[in-house]
Amino acid sequence: MQPPWNGSAGTQTWFHFARSSVIVRVMNRRHFLATAALGSAGALRLASQNYSDYTKDPRPDVAEGTCTAGSIEGPVFAGSAVVTGPAGDAITILQPLQRHATGYIEYAVENEPYQRVNAGQAGLLPFAEHALKFRLPPLPPGKIVRYRFTARTLGWVKVKQFYHGELKAGTPQTSQEYTFRTLDTAADVTTFAVWNDTHENSETLRAVHENTAALRPDFLLWNGDQSNDLHFEKDMAGQFLTPAGLAIADRWPLAYVRGNHDVRGPAAASLPGFTGTPDDRFYYAFRSGPLAALVMDTGEDKPDGSPHFGGVAAFQPMQRRQAEWLKSVVREPWFRDAAFKVLFCHIPLYFTRDIFPTQQRWECHDLCRALWVPTLVEAGVKLVVSGHTHDHRWMPAKEGQPIAQLIGGGPQPKAATFIQGNATRELLTLKMSKLDGTVVADVTMKA
Repeated sequence: MQPPWNGSAGTQTWFHFARSSVIVRVMNRRHFLATAALGSAGALRLASQNYSDYTKDPRPDVAEGTCTAGSIEGPVFAGSAVVTGPAGDAITILQPLQRHATGYIEYAVENEPYQRVNAGQAGLLPFAEHALKFRLPPLPPGKIVRYRFTARTLGWVKVKQFYHGELKAGTPQTSQEYTFRTLDTAADVTTFAVWNDTHENSETLRAVHENTAALRPDFLLWNGDQSNDLHFEKDMAGQFLTPAGLAIADRWPLAYVRGNHDVRGPAAASLPGFTGTPDDRFYYAFRSGPLAALVMDTGEDKPDGSPHFGGVAAFQPMQRRQAEWLKSVVREPWFRDAAFKVLFCHIPLYFTRDIFPTQQRWECHDLCRALWVPTLVEAGVKLVVSGHTHDHRWMPAKEGQPIAQLIGGGPQPKAATFIQGNATRELLTLKMSKLDGTVVADVTMKA
């Protein structure tokens, strides 16, 4: 029913009330500024707020001019951007936020002029509280890409009896210009870095980031358990985009791998809002020079029926779907022609012990091994790189284990490791070091 007023102000008020049921639910759940400003432990419950009668004030306890949804004007950006994908035809760039904002990204290949990407959906540009996310069109391989963001706050304030009475837009703010290089599928050499099981340990994160910055890799692969669990969306930009306040992937693309701790907690379903994998799936493949990389999702470390999950887990069907996807992707020419083929997954497929019979959890994922290894062997995959155990290992291929397994360390600085890899058309080398520089595995494979 159209409300009984007209004019520009009335039209604006009607628009916000037309959408108020959505906005109020979000505000009530996340305790926006109006609630915080009022200290409203006794704030009215949503069920008691009647928005169908526009002559009544649904919240007389809220003062006129209070911001009731969104954010008031202020600094927008919260740390550096993250480039992810990581292939040039699947680049997504995320910008963490300090407050609710809408905006767009501009990018330019080499010295070409900027092009704008709005990331609109169904006629609306993005409006986010914690991170803006933009998928770029396919980019050419091996090129420098410049990019920058423009964003502005949006906030709704109470006007008379109209709870979301007026939309106030902040002044547009433009970020610094960033650059990264797209992966070159035809390059003769590629260099990469691997982190795993950092579990929000700031000291470990700073150390592996320092090593990565010195290496200047073509890509960084973060091999699962970035978090300890996912409880609140407000913390997730810090967990996945700016851990320990670091700019982890604004200059090179990030390949994200989901770990078992990254599927736990009430906010776990919000993870795609803070990652940029192709099609928001957590299994994909890409090529960088002589290396063809598979990223696969091992899910949880317990069967779906475990009482620890309360009925919410459905990873085993997903692992079977990945088995079918794997059979398809390894047949693609760009994959078949690579000198080296490597699988990256969080939970190892092999380990030196099997605790599942006694503890009903996987240190090595025997279901994924059974589903995936026949195809991996047939496709010529010679190496799996994993984490999860917090106990670093180099396990060369042997009878009963047709694929070599490299496993990174744990989150504590004394247990953590940093892996740097280099692939040419003849050799693949991986060096796994502790944070003090001690080399614990030095692997060389021939094409």
